[in-house]
Amino acid sequence: MPKGYLVGHFTLTDKARFMGEYGTKVVAILEECGGKVLVRGGPVAYREGETADIEVVVEFPDSEAAQQCLQSEAYRAIKAGRTDNSSGRLVIVDGV
Repeated sequence: MPKGYLVGHFTLTDKARFMGEYGTKVVAILEECGGKVLVRGGPVAYREGETADIEVVVEFPDSEAAQQCLQSEAYRAIKAGRTDNSSGRLVIVDGV
């Protein structure tokens, strides 16, 4: 079974609230679900299309684990901190 990857590209509309309500809490939740943060922020050397303030890649044992994490009570409790204070994409893809 291939690993699952949670990939996010976020443009922050309220950085302080995003970080306080979501950014400082999400890593612990992802790790509790079996996720391993591979990329979180940092400079982007090459980019096409829309820009973002934060790029994120999280590896999970499989896509189902990533789905379950996003549906967990712990994640749902902080989700508004992301959706209310940023725009962008959050997708789950299978590895090869």
